Amino acid sequence: MVYHFILNPMSGKNLKQAKKSVKSMTNKIRAACQKRQLSYRIYYTTSIGDATEYVRSMVNSTQDRQRFICIGGDGTINEIVNSAPCAENIEFGVIPHGSGNDFVRNFTRTDLFSDIDAQIDGETISLDLIKCNDIYSANMINIGFDCSVVKEASRLKKYKLVTPGLSYIGGVVVALFKKYGTKMKLIFDDGEVIESELLLTAIANGKYCGGGFKSTPKAILNDGLMDVAIIKKISRPSFIKLVGLYKKGTYFSNKKALEIIDYRQVQHFKMEFETPIPICVDGEIKGSKTIDFSIVRNGFNFVIPKGSSIRYKAGDIFESSTVPPLADAENQ
Repeated sequence: MVYHFILNPMSGKNLKQAKKSVKSMTNKIRAACQKRQLSYRIYYTTSIGDATEYVRSMVNSTQDRQRFICIGGDGTINEIVNSAPCAENIEFGVIPHGSGNDFVRNFTRTDLFSDIDAQIDGETISLDLIKCNDIYSANMINIGFDCSVVKEASRLKKYKLVTPGLSYIGGVVVALFKKYGTKMKLIFDDGEVIESELLLTAIANGKYCGGGFKSTPKAILNDGLMDVAIIKKISRPSFIKLVGLYKKGTYFSNKKALEIIDYRQVQHFKMEFETPIPICVDGEIKGSKTIDFSIVRNGFNFVIPKGSSIRYKAGDIFESSTVPPLADAENQ
């Protein structure tokens, strides 16, 4: 099996620090792989979409099993899963090096994701993807207020003293005092149609977004369902009172919150808008007027670092040591 390490030198808050971290990570990768006499490659991305093209080229070059570990943020994860969805002989992993790193929050011992040996020794598990028209999401799609927050947070996190978590909270504050509310039409397979001016809609495979907002607390990465949180447009004072519950993912215990939040788990639905609007796919801004959402079972094989485990729900943790590993091809 060939191990590919994809590094994004531009990922993270501070460019100078990012390059220093990438250099340190490069040395660790080389040491770990040479010690084990593994067949490996290190690739440095140069632009958005570069990781996707690299993985595609490697996948097309051989039918042998390959493991791609990306060093970057949620956007880099999005790039690599879009490169080879549903490919049985391909494994994807991540070493968090972005500003949000929400995808890895769905696992325990997130510190182990930065351990090269734990990544090499990690086992794989099949996870779902959300297909959004012709692209895929590993974690979450945000529409409406949340998307506006991401745009503002991206601007704020450029300031040196603003941490990723603070940039998102700051984005909430800035977006809150701008005009908000988006007319959306949601069409479900059972014939139900919701057409209203909404605050936001979150379509999720994972639980977290925005640097730790637990917006869809019931979401599980491999349950075959999308979690859809539909939130009505409310007054600013009401929003301020309830946003803490949304951040913590505890709004199911609050009667007032449940009056404005419609939470569903589905396999497929559609959305329509009056005009093309921006949508946020795993932290990356796209745009569309109509969207077809569907869950893709076993969309990609994900590497869980040795010692970590996937979170299902409180009190129910699936230990990675019990996951049957995929059969390894011989080292090349």
